[in-house]
Amino acid sequence: MKIFSKFQDYYDSTLGSFLESDVVVYRKTSTINVPYKEIPHLGDYVFSYEVIREVNGRKQYGKLPVHMIGFCGTWYFFVYAEDTEGNFTKIEYKTFDEIVENNRQNNIFYSRNSNKDVTDPNKEPGWKEIFEKYGPVLYIEKYEPPGKYYQHLSNRNMEMVIWPELKTYKFQAVKDPYTALWEVEHWFDTHARPDEAIVPVGDDITRLQAYGFDKKTSFRKGKEK
Repeated sequence: MKIFSKFQDYYDSTLGSFLESDVVVYRKTSTINVPYKEIPHLGDYVFSYEVIREVNGRKQYGKLPVHMIGFCGTWYFFVYAEDTEGNFTKIEYKTFDEIVENNRQNNIFYSRNSNKDVTDPNKEPGWKEIFEKYGPVLYIEKYEPPGKYYQHLSNRNMEMVIWPELKTYKFQAVKDPYTALWEVEHWFDTHARPDEAIVPVGDDITRLQAYGFDKKTSFRKGKEK
């Protein structure tokens, strides 16, 4: 596997680990706007992380935006937490359940929203389809859809980065370089996209296998006379 891009990400250090793959990937970073009405609504009060700080003996309530990284079909979440100097620069990854439980405990308005209305994007087919449309590595800085029952009336967009530089977001804390590169390589073996990857040149069987087809089951039977 070969990757061409204007930056070197942390998992590039293991390039050459998968010698059997001849896929060439062109990793080009771009930012697009995705209309909120085109993706399933995940529920209100979910994608902020409630924080309570004590300043001069008084409690202060606040919200941290939850950042989303999509990697090879799975969504991961992190917040910029408070470091030892009191600045919000430390990246902490959270599970979806941790975010929901945090909001349930700390948000006085959260009780108005039933848990059944909160959806994990990893369990929502519509959010899985985003990968099929835009590619395997994505970043959403802020997910702020309009209210669930007004979404169809809104023209608001969600900004999403295609092929972000993951070392910026300490993604190595989630996936080690070898595992990350293996997942990217496997993605293109099964989801080859003509604008991002070049598959090996060869006979029909070689090309079909490079696109993830099974040579035993992916050929149509010829028409009978």
